[in-house]
Amino acid sequence: MKFETLAAPVRIGSRTAPNRIVNHPMECNDADAAGNPTDLTRRRYLKLAEGGAGIINVESLTISALSRARKNQLQITEKNAEHLARLVKEMKTVNPDSLIIFQINHSGNVSGDFSEVVSYYPTYYPLGSPKVRILTDEDIEKIKGWFVQAAVIAHQAGADGIDFKQCHGYLGGQLLRPANTKAGRYGGSFQNRTRFFRETAQEMKTAIDDKKFLLSTRISVYEGIPGGFGTAGPDEVAEDLSEPLAFCRMIEEAGFHFINVSGGIPVMTAEITRPTKNYPAGIYRQFGWVKAVRGAVRIPLIGSAYSYLKNGKNRLPGDDTEKKSLLYWAEKNIRDDKIDLIGVGRQSLADPLFAKKVLTGEVDKIKFCTTCGGCSNLLKSQARVGCTVYSRFYKEELRRVRKEKKE
Repeated sequence: MKFETLAAPVRIGSRTAPNRIVNHPMECNDADAAGNPTDLTRRRYLKLAEGGAGIINVESLTISALSRARKNQLQITEKNAEHLARLVKEMKTVNPDSLIIFQINHSGNVSGDFSEVVSYYPTYYPLGSPKVRILTDEDIEKIKGWFVQAAVIAHQAGADGIDFKQCHGYLGGQLLRPANTKAGRYGGSFQNRTRFFRETAQEMKTAIDDKKFLLSTRISVYEGIPGGFGTAGPDEVAEDLSEPLAFCRMIEEAGFHFINVSGGIPVMTAEITRPTKNYPAGIYRQFGWVKAVRGAVRIPLIGSAYSYLKNGKNRLPGDDTEKKSLLYWAEKNIRDDKIDLIGVGRQSLADPLFAKKVLTGEVDKIKFCTTCGGCSNLLKSQARVGCTVYSRFYKEELRRVRKEKKE
């Protein structure tokens, strides 16, 4: 079986992705104490490079060790630059064609209590941290500088671009919410709430000044919480995409080259972010969000949540498994011009060679994600993350975590 649509190259800015498959940024919590890639990290990414997806996202790199969501999170600071450059070089040695994107992030109020939990305004803290520091405008200015430095390091390390993260409840996304009514430069009006993104984006472009370097962002168009992004006001919960679509137009006007469309906040509204057997129709909402964004901008778009579809053996309505499958919907949505690329997250953990098997017609050899939630359980437990179904190593890691919880 051939998937000509998925195999087709796509122009992004002045670069070309060799195919339409994207490996989403998946935090795997296996850096060393200084935030550098370990041998385990490198093996993961070299396997993804071998897999040959058009775009490979290097997971949520924290711009600061002070506030981070994972104990062993990869970091992107000057002290990590050499190690990140080595990782990129090794990946490009295996595969010089895939575009390598660094996702740069600040965890904000989703930071773990082993680090400093911070927020721009008082809000709900999903990890229940007893101590939160409220950021000032001066703090935000400093954080902007860290993001710009991270983008410069990514460029110097040889990455093809960055994802300036604005999704899933982290600092960038938190600032965008209508619930952010704080008086200050970064709260209140839509213009103020988007100021952090606009000014940081402009400073990144000025600092790098390389038209070949790709700028992108991943956004949650609807978070599913009161006053969350994708609602009309601080106390609203109903979906209203007016601001997200205006923000997407702003992203395009800022000179960014593509948008990765997502939704929800994994630690709060996980079923919106990644549909499961409990809410399979969530994938249709993801399709709808991307279609709405498609009507607002012309730059390429990446869709999310495809892993749930797997080989069609899911709980969506209908008896035709082929027409419920990941590959069917990926081909259809790209062919119908609703999207340009499809992203896989959990599926890339289950089978890092997914793209290669699709493109070479070896679909029968794909290890499809079972959406069992084992990788999520590892992440929540601050353990090293991988597929607990197909990997003996991570299966043992999950067994260890469960045993420790019982003791």
